[in-house]
Amino acid sequence: MTGAKFLSRLLIVLFLVMGVAIVVVTAMMSRPPPPKEIEIAIEQLDGAQVRVAWRSVRSLEALNFEALAGAYRDRRWQIETPGFGISYDEGVARLARRDGKPFIGVAITMEADGVRLPKEYQPLAEYGEGGVLVYTGHFHPVGKDGARLDAMFNFAAAPDAKVAAFGDHAAVMKDWKSPLAHPAFIYFGPLSPVETTHVITLIDLTAPQWIIEEFDRLTPRAFDYFATVFGASPEREVKPNLFLAARPGGNEGRLSYAGDALPGQFQITLDGAAWRTQSMQGEDIFRRSTLHEAFHLWQSASASLGGEDDAAWIHEGGADAVAVDAMVALGFWDGDDLAAFAAAARRDCAAGLNEGSLSRAEERRAFTALYACGYLIAEAVARADGTTATAFWRDFMAEAKGGGGYGDGFFFDFVAARTGDEDFSRALKEFVRMPLADPAREIDRLLAAAPRASSPLAPGERR
Repeated sequence: MTGAKFLSRLLIVLFLVMGVAIVVVTAMMSRPPPPKEIEIAIEQLDGAQVRVAWRSVRSLEALNFEALAGAYRDRRWQIETPGFGISYDEGVARLARRDGKPFIGVAITMEADGVRLPKEYQPLAEYGEGGVLVYTGHFHPVGKDGARLDAMFNFAAAPDAKVAAFGDHAAVMKDWKSPLAHPAFIYFGPLSPVETTHVITLIDLTAPQWIIEEFDRLTPRAFDYFATVFGASPEREVKPNLFLAARPGGNEGRLSYAGDALPGQFQITLDGAAWRTQSMQGEDIFRRSTLHEAFHLWQSASASLGGEDDAAWIHEGGADAVAVDAMVALGFWDGDDLAAFAAAARRDCAAGLNEGSLSRAEERRAFTALYACGYLIAEAVARADGTTATAFWRDFMAEAKGGGGYGDGFFFDFVAARTGDEDFSRALKEFVRMPLADPAREIDRLLAAAPRASSPLAPGERR
């Protein structure tokens, strides 16, 4: 065979191979993307009542869900599909056919529960005018490893209502996923979100007028302040969503403020008749708690608030300490207010540690201790560092950026490196992990162990 013929045949073979490759690649590109593991449809039926339907792309033995306190699913889920029931295995809720046969779909109906679940995201929160806020995480199935399945959501509002989340606002949303790849709050109802420079807000119109006005005044000041201290928007992909619901009835002396924070979102629920009338106590609770929830947006943007080694006293106490700094910086509090808050934190922390260590407080549901003791620790660490809680958290979040959570091991290591004081670091670790015979005395010892420790600010003194 001559060289010319050989070269000609070789080129023909190469063109044929390339043609096959192009056909294969083209075929692959033209195929539709693989289906998601599951579709979850949430439909608003009437006011705070919804229907949730799951449909899988393959046969299932069960749908598994993360644990939820208070037997909530037993109380509130009405299983619509015949032959299904809920069982529990090591804290995991299992929705399956009672006869054990495989299935691909199942549906339930449920309505909002007036009982607040402590330290849990509310599955449904009732809003005025027939609205409801849904937390998608409690309806998102998990695999055997505990990771959430790859799912798409379909939302449908009731007649004359809309669905709202992350700037989207429509009667129906199909094939929806959170832009932050995380469970989210979704509003169903007649209210329209209001977009400002910093945030997108949705405020329950049943809230007292003074609350609405205070929220509108506080929000831009808070976000300007936090942006100056910690950097611009906590979530670059989206403008933060803020939701506020109010139930100003019931107990005349009750001023209950409950907040839940997620990446890029937080929601506030006010409960109690005392919110109807503007008061100094109500203003203080509302401002400080809203600043606390707002700071959670910056915390969650730097690291998960629920890692495997998560310690809630770190981020809850830190958020309280930063909120207190903000109350001073924005001119709401002076030294008297700081001293009163510190004294209350000492009392609540000591009471919460009478039955066991801080590291086990969440396990025994001593939730107040997580905030009070966490605040005192944040203040002690700031003193040991010769700075403020806000400055400490700015650097701590920068160090934790992209981490899996604010675990206590990471926190202790950072404090030790930051302060260079082994005695203080050891005292801090023992305070958190050891049961304390005399919690009040140990609180004083911890604060005294900080080499630059000082008493609470004197009346009238400003930081």
